[in-house]
Amino acid sequence: MLAVTRVTEVTVTVAGVGDENISLEEFGLSEYESRVYITLLKFGHLKVKDISIKSGVPRTKVYGVVKALKGKGLVEILGKDPVFCSPVMPEDVFAKRLNQEKRRFKKMILTFKKMQELRRDLPLFTDCEERKYRVYNPKVFEKRLGEMLSNTTRSFFACLNWWGLNTIAANVEALNSLSKEANVKIVIRAYNDEKTLEAFDPKVDIRVTGRSIEVNMMVFDESVTVLLGESGRIAEIEDREVCKLAKEVVVGFYRRSLNWKKAFQIVQLGGEDLINLYSGEEKVYEAFVQAVAETVLDEETLYQIGERFVDNLATSLQVDLFSKAFEIQQPVLSALMSESLGGNSSTRYDPLTRLYTLEAPMTSKGLPATIWLFALSGAARRSELTFKVLQNTSIPVEGKHVIQAKIEKKLLS
Repeated sequence: MLAVTRVTEVTVTVAGVGDENISLEEFGLSEYESRVYITLLKFGHLKVKDISIKSGVPRTKVYGVVKALKGKGLVEILGKDPVFCSPVMPEDVFAKRLNQEKRRFKKMILTFKKMQELRRDLPLFTDCEERKYRVYNPKVFEKRLGEMLSNTTRSFFACLNWWGLNTIAANVEALNSLSKEANVKIVIRAYNDEKTLEAFDPKVDIRVTGRSIEVNMMVFDESVTVLLGESGRIAEIEDREVCKLAKEVVVGFYRRSLNWKKAFQIVQLGGEDLINLYSGEEKVYEAFVQAVAETVLDEETLYQIGERFVDNLATSLQVDLFSKAFEIQQPVLSALMSESLGGNSSTRYDPLTRLYTLEAPMTSKGLPATIWLFALSGAARRSELTFKVLQNTSIPVEGKHVIQAKIEKKLLS
């Protein structure tokens, strides 16, 4: 599965300097965190209240943002009354991340070349099916949108940023009328205007996501898709396959979203960052896996979690792998383990000595943060094998963590 990366352009207004467009979402920073960090890079040393003025971040939010940046190693806090903040230089923080991305990109290029080689062996397709679409400017589309909503009878799904929401809001009466008979689901980006949303009928299911929405997407009766691009061009596409894909995108956002009233309540209480967490950001799951791995210090807990994890995968996802022999499961799970831990990790298994060795980036305690180590131990237990950990050691000099385990048949009691 190819991952589509959405990059938010963060506009930072700095007094006396002008506007700068710098994308920091790839480094795991929220919009407010990006503004504060860029402002500190420009000015070097600021009081907290001055950060609010120069970055445009509300003063009630700045303290929490600065604390979050400090936790990420991006900001140093000095003094007490007043409190001053200084930025940690980007090269001191992001160099490791950039090197990881370079390695990942090289692997992507290699995989792409392999796919091209496979493609060369396929026969060329000579048949071509014509697809139809229309392109509108925003003014013409306002009238067209009203017509489309009037002709919709079963469902309307949408994923919208502020522009898409305002476009829909101009036809709020038609949408309210549609919601009485059809399934209407709309997902919007956080921090939209609450007054605009109050005009919609309660039957219009509007939810808020913390994830970035770069392209507005609307699906009418699962037969017509409308895309509103940032350039202002609006495309109407009559194709059921396109609609199917578009609906999957909207539903993906919907599953990781909050009812808009609940979301605004959380934002007003100062928890806007929680919207991002609830939206299923990958780092949330990584943090949880890290916590579990650091807590598991005995083999029995490793077995219990691993066996339950494998059972759940086999049941809920119908994964056939876990019904096969352990000798078949082990290489697959090891490959997934190495991939999840990054390019500096490796696994080895000696079938003669039954020794399994994992080398991973160094962790402070517990186990390396990968769910597939738990899956491997669970698969061994299900196959009536032991996964006895002989070595669990961090080697700071080499910057790695070594796990060595013995995998063998259980002794008869």
